[in-house]
Amino acid sequence: MRDLGRTRRRMRAKVRELDLPRLRTVEELTAAVADRVGRPVRLVPRRMRVGEPSGFVERRADVDVIHFEQETSGLHQAHIICHELAHLLCGHLAEAPAQNAQDADGAQDADGSETGHVELSTIDPDMLRLVLGRSHYDAVAEEEAEILGAELTRTLVLAPGAGTTSQLAPALEHRKGQNV
Repeated sequence: MRDLGRTRRRMRAKVRELDLPRLRTVEELTAAVADRVGRPVRLVPRRMRVGEPSGFVERRADVDVIHFEQETSGLHQAHIICHELAHLLCGHLAEAPAQNAQDADGAQDADGSETGHVELSTIDPDMLRLVLGRSHYDAVAEEEAEILGAELTRTLVLAPGAGTTSQLAPALEHRKGQNV
């Protein structure tokens, strides 16, 4: 049986080790994580299909791309992105594919032999990237990412005058005194 308390303590320690400056946006956090992991990270909002997760990381040779649901609240988007950033910080993803592995016809492997090229015109390229680009996460990895993602979200949301909480109060001011 896993020790959830121990995992929480480890993930909180990881946030402290990051020694992040005050960050006002998830984009600033993304840039800080990219610096930490030594790879560019790009955020791509998109409408997820039925059956897809609300977010995932696509590891490319030169960049990690975080796809996240665009049809949800800003707070939920921040949580999704922080969860995926946590996967990067915890090292849950497979190594990036070699740059030459993504070359077109005629590319060669390290031993000089030609790489195979297969046409998959009937498969949606986005779905193919999702299936092939994501590592299988076990329960421990998902638990770590969920906890670290929540801790990362907390660093953003609780920053004074920043983030979603500071935007939420004025947005609900007209509802003051009403049962919502």
